[in-house]
Amino acid sequence: MRDSEISSRLDKILIYKELKMRCEEDVSLAAVLALVHSIGEDAISLSKAIILNMPEYTLHDENHIYNMLYLAGKIIPQNVMSNLSTPDLMMIILSVFLHDIGMSPNKELVQAWKGQLEKEDEEKYKDEIYKFQRYRKTFVQEIDEIEIYHQNGEDSKAQLIEDQIITNYIRTTHAERARKMIAERWEGKIKFLDTDLTADLAEICFSHNESHMALLNMETIKLCAEDTYLCLPFVAVILRLTDIIDFDAKRTPTILFSHLTIKNPVSLKEWVKHLSVTAWSFGRETITFATQCTHPAIEAAIRGFCDQIDEELRNCTLVLTNLNSDIVDVNLYKIKLPAYVNRDKICAKKDIVTGKPIYRYHDTKFTLNKKQVIDLLMGTKLYGKPEVALRELIQNSIDACLFREKLCEYWGDSYIPDICVSYKQENGYDYLIVEDNGIGMNQHIIDNFYTNIGQSYYTSSEFFDLMAGTQKTYKPISRFGIGILACFMVCDSMEVETKRMTGPYQTDEAIKISVEGYDSLFVISEGKRRMPGTKTILKLRQVHPWQRMSEEEFIECVKDIVPLPPFKIKVNTKNVEDICTPDRFEKLDFSLKDDYTWKEDENIRVIKINLNDKEKGFRGRAEIAYISNLAGDILESFVITEKKVRVDNEDYTLSANITYGDNYIEKNVTSLEVNEEGDVETKNNFHQIYKSSASFSLHGIDVPCNMFSDYSNLGQKAILHFPFPIRFRLDIGAPNDLNLNSARTQIIYDEVWANFEKMFTETVCDKIKENVRKEDWEQMKRVFVKRPKNEVFDQVANIKI
Repeated sequence: MRDSEISSRLDKILIYKELKMRCEEDVSLAAVLALVHSIGEDAISLSKAIILNMPEYTLHDENHIYNMLYLAGKIIPQNVMSNLSTPDLMMIILSVFLHDIGMSPNKELVQAWKGQLEKEDEEKYKDEIYKFQRYRKTFVQEIDEIEIYHQNGEDSKAQLIEDQIITNYIRTTHAERARKMIAERWEGKIKFLDTDLTADLAEICFSHNESHMALLNMETIKLCAEDTYLCLPFVAVILRLTDIIDFDAKRTPTILFSHLTIKNPVSLKEWVKHLSVTAWSFGRETITFATQCTHPAIEAAIRGFCDQIDEELRNCTLVLTNLNSDIVDVNLYKIKLPAYVNRDKICAKKDIVTGKPIYRYHDTKFTLNKKQVIDLLMGTKLYGKPEVALRELIQNSIDACLFREKLCEYWGDSYIPDICVSYKQENGYDYLIVEDNGIGMNQHIIDNFYTNIGQSYYTSSEFFDLMAGTQKTYKPISRFGIGILACFMVCDSMEVETKRMTGPYQTDEAIKISVEGYDSLFVISEGKRRMPGTKTILKLRQVHPWQRMSEEEFIECVKDIVPLPPFKIKVNTKNVEDICTPDRFEKLDFSLKDDYTWKEDENIRVIKINLNDKEKGFRGRAEIAYISNLAGDILESFVITEKKVRVDNEDYTLSANITYGDNYIEKNVTSLEVNEEGDVETKNNFHQIYKSSASFSLHGIDVPCNMFSDYSNLGQKAILHFPFPIRFRLDIGAPNDLNLNSARTQIIYDEVWANFEKMFTETVCDKIKENVRKEDWEQMKRVFVKRPKNEVFDQVANIKI
């Protein structure tokens, strides 16, 4: 951009005119004006590059810069403007020019993030690539979507998500990048006379993306020349206010995405055009915005912007009020800011014909009654059985131990996980105790996650960032952040003793938590725990799930919850001590309780297979049943016997046959009965034999759900279909996974399930093929593939064959 173009626009701006007048009156200040023009030209040129990487920021160009400079003249009273120092004026203008240059990373850096550089060119961006990859790994759901799109050949959709991650990264890191760019481009060049202000300008630009509290830590007054001072917090306040008052796409509200189905930056930029305020008034008491909106979501977005401005006005008033200096009177800088944004003129556009608003806007939102919502969560809809409290505590401890194990591997520390489950009686009360030597908790974790229902640490950016930094992978069992509620299904009071490990041989202070019911205060005090980990003690109610169990039954209950623990888990009662070990899994029966349908039958053959597949994370065994005659042929059905009998001069056929049903083999027996009138009747008796069933665990923790369709799971979509009966015990571990409902009693039907169903079917087919003769496999193809029951099986079996 030519200097004359910048000058023509700047000449209309009050703060620039004040600076220009002073520079023209004092020849020694000529360099100040030249510096403003030089940096302005660079900044505006850079702002035009934002669209290359962030198409939704098309309104975030030089217009935003000039709007901010214009607003500075509105915020600063005229009598104050004329009394500000020349460095004050200069730094306000320069900070507006440079505060967002970090939104324009160089093209080669963006290519490095995208992995589009040659190996030799990547080397100089090694650190930047590492930082971006660490940030990218926190987008777990988006990365899964990218992989699915690539698998389906939808590379353009995958690239769109990749671009949005890069956009978020640019926005998140732009203030830090601006500081670096200022250092690289203008170090030692931003001066007022002989005073170098480059570092101060970088600090001011960086602060606009920080909490307002950062301004209170700035140097209040800087001496720039004889009797000439610069107030850094004041400049930073003007930058923050002008930036937020000028609506732009940088703060695009989520309501636009949820209500207007905005899917990508291209459509977003069109909606941003509607966010512009048609008129506004800036007074000492209030700011008034006027606009006619075409959609309630747009009005909600503008009102949301106004809420942000209100908050910033309050924060900046606090900063200015607290200005203090021993060398200069700072009252000049304590300007009166508007108290709030007047929203009376923000309304719906009117229909030209009817003269009525095209919609009615009401700020109506969902509100939650904490007690009733928690009661609902703790009811049978979330946790069908109160004994799941024990399962929740155990899986939380497993997560804590495995998390610490990953960190210790990275730190090079030795570590042996240890969990102990205890059931004890004391002073007439029963106590359930679960203790681990895992990662533990500190006050930050307790405040933000443990006591924040629905906010799981293991789904937070903190967790993913930490794991990305260690370059380790771990998918925890607990993901919903509501497990603590289950405890209050069996107890009214609990105590927690915890101590968090923060680094190699480093820990936070021990903490003790006491709580009397889920709706009471958490009493937090200094703890006495010496080693990292957590101990949870539940004082059980008079009626609880384990009160009638023998000590041996309680121990078996714990073992059933964790059929495949990742390490040894101790289980203690008053008189019995036992250990739940990983090798126990291989000895477990895969029959469900009260299932007696798999009885030996001469016309049913059974194939035993193992399901172990390390790459898929499968561990387990299975049995497959099929109909066969004595010669060993694999059949669709079989007539066991058929005989004609004559009764009272009437011929009857008695028979017995077997055929395949849905997830079972059906036995049909025809017999004769005499009715009440004494007549002989034929009666068909059907019953199910060799019924499909599954004992299923995820990452070692039992999931009490039925994987096959029956009366107990009507409406459940995530079910298996095989053209033959199969019963199995399976644990699904890393790298595989399934998404469960919050109670961990049902599998969510989604892409993850579809992927599992295909992989499991492939494994079953592979294992059958390994365990039968080639001619038997061919017979199975003829019998099973044509049964119209399972498209996945048909596809897999045909490929395998």
